Amino acid sequence: MRLVYYGTPSLAVPPLRRLVQDGRAPLLVVTRPDRPKGRGLTTMPSPVKEAALSLGLPVATPPRAGAALEIERIRALAPDLIVLVAYGQILPPALLAVPRLGALNVHFSLLPRHRGAAPIQAALLEGDTETGVTTMWMTSGLDEGPVVLSRATRIEPDEDAGALGRRLAELGAECLSDTLDRIERGDAPRTQQDPARATMARKLRSEDARLSIDETPAALSRRVLAFAPDPGAYLALGPERLLVLAANPGEDSAPDALPGTILRIDRERGIEIAITRGSLWLRRLKPAGRKAMTGAEYANGKRLKAGDRLPLDGGV
Repeated sequence: MRLVYYGTPSLAVPPLRRLVQDGRAPLLVVTRPDRPKGRGLTTMPSPVKEAALSLGLPVATPPRAGAALEIERIRALAPDLIVLVAYGQILPPALLAVPRLGALNVHFSLLPRHRGAAPIQAALLEGDTETGVTTMWMTSGLDEGPVVLSRATRIEPDEDAGALGRRLAELGAECLSDTLDRIERGDAPRTQQDPARATMARKLRSEDARLSIDETPAALSRRVLAFAPDPGAYLALGPERLLVLAANPGEDSAPDALPGTILRIDRERGIEIAITRGSLWLRRLKPAGRKAMTGAEYANGKRLKAGDRLPLDGGV
């Protein structure tokens, strides 16, 4: 089968490697252009580009995959199928119409739940106990196409977006391999999604990572999981951002304490702070310009004690 692969982040690397392992090396790997990263803003290739080059695969990095010249590039390859895994751009109908068999998307949720740009984070924010991966035939609608296969997995307690994403990437590789087997045998299903069950996982904004006292301790803990380890949910302490990499709901034993008041410091659990509707244990933190540390280590470094108050800027 003649394939063209579209993908960009590390999530898309295991499915690409599985294609090569299965003897289905793509004719071309299309990924997003190199971008500045890190403090020095050094231009770096995407994880998929790095993986593709290490596998000896040809790579294209167009600014717009739907540009006329790019569509002609793909048409010249005469592919049977486009495979897309977290590419980062919507492919236009003119491009989807090029492959003989169509275009296949590996999506990191159990469609129709969590259609859209951030399904892994959405599952954690919503407190889902189960998620998975879905292969579907791409249409002009966002994640609305017929489903081929789905693979479900339990979300483990305290599993953050990074850990869950790594598991889903491997599960996605298996699901893609099984899907292509089915397509080659001619028995790949096309199960229509139920639009009444659909939810939308919109693209996350930087302000979504801010922890607010308007939320419950459980919701704050879920937000921490959804943004860990990168970019990290954060507390605004005046002009400083304190990244919170792990947190748990507290014991709520001081209902009259002002938000930000330190209720306890524990070597294992970290720092328990009061919030509007209870309390929150800050288990793992990363101050600006510093390495990640436990809550207790942060308290020791700042010489904090029970009764002190963190200088929250407009809420937790």
